[in-house]
Amino acid sequence: MASRNDDAAARPAWTPPGRKPPLSSRMMRAIWRGLPDKRHDVGWEPGLVVPAADGSPLVTDHYFPRTPGDFPTLLVRSPYGRGLPWSPMYGMLFAEQGFHVVLQSCRGTGGSGGAFDLWRHEAADGLATVSWLRGRPWFDGTLGTVGPSYLGYVQWALALDPPPELKAMVVQVGLHDPYALFYADGALRLENALLVGLGMAYQNRGIGPFARATLRLQRRMRDIVTARPLRGAYASALGDVPWLDDVMTHPDGGDPYWDGASLARAAEGLSVPTSLISGRYDALVDQTFDQYARLRQAGCDTALLVGPWTHTSAMQQGWPEVFAESLAWLRAHLCGDPSGLRPTRVRVHVGGEDAWRDLDDWPPLSPATTSWVPTADGSLDRLADEGRADGGGFVDVVAPAGDAGPADGSG
Repeated sequence: MASRNDDAAARPAWTPPGRKPPLSSRMMRAIWRGLPDKRHDVGWEPGLVVPAADGSPLVTDHYFPRTPGDFPTLLVRSPYGRGLPWSPMYGMLFAEQGFHVVLQSCRGTGGSGGAFDLWRHEAADGLATVSWLRGRPWFDGTLGTVGPSYLGYVQWALALDPPPELKAMVVQVGLHDPYALFYADGALRLENALLVGLGMAYQNRGIGPFARATLRLQRRMRDIVTARPLRGAYASALGDVPWLDDVMTHPDGGDPYWDGASLARAAEGLSVPTSLISGRYDALVDQTFDQYARLRQAGCDTALLVGPWTHTSAMQQGWPEVFAESLAWLRAHLCGDPSGLRPTRVRVHVGGEDAWRDLDDWPPLSPATTSWVPTADGSLDRLADEGRADGGGFVDVVAPAGDAGPADGSG
């Protein structure tokens, strides 16, 4: 489908509503440090309804700069609700930097209609939302996407058949393969499954219910991991989570249940400039590296930032760096302002040095192999003569030359 006319004179007039963002979001915004100064006051248009292809209502909030003129639009689709922290982190922060922000609850969550069925509706619902955007008087035909974790997955879903308006993506600690998140060689990654279930089942209900469910899960974790059957035990903390039951009862990645779940193919022919952000200790960092490799092979304009973060700390302690990286990429590709881009494609944090290192690509160099042998005092020594490797033998340690990992071996 062709992009809509981006001529402002050809679009219907739009009178911005006078409502301000929620007080809780404004208060949270006021306490953040290390973020760029506000460029625009922000308006808020909550509770808009976007019809999905099957008619299910997708509840959507619109944040916008209260300044005359055209601004690009960011689409943020989430199963975690549209309140804290998403409202200030994405709605307010990006709108005050000069973007319309469309923050939408995925179907079956946050008041949206239909049933939430892990990954199965995201491509169609994303395209339906873009179709709806084409009819908005404030939409100038320039679109970007941004968001972490499952909010990254929905970006890959849209990228399977990218609309012509899509000009940039920012995938933060994001996944493209749910099976690899929940299973390793057929073994259930129980902690991952429970934490994802907790977030999706409760975060869209507000901070209070989410905090109480988190405490329940922490108190009952020991009982849950030792219980048989597992389903009844986890339900005592989280309640019924139908999709989580489905995940737990389909351990085989070749099962038809998982057909279409992996979106790795979305990166293989993508031409939309895409920024990838992760942490060295993120459970999804390997998926980020895989996304980067596929994008590079496809010749896609891409960048990679890897900080000293876990999945959650990237969006907490790491948020100033993550936001700055995201904003620079979106300004470059949606606003024609590349001044914030760094000169190299890759930036990683070096743990031992506690410093950032700019690299031309990832991995930085071809792997080099060094052989080591255990010694009598329990340490390792370089293997000077392989004939010495008796008894315990020797260990091959493979690492990229100039490895950017922590010098203390913790990474």
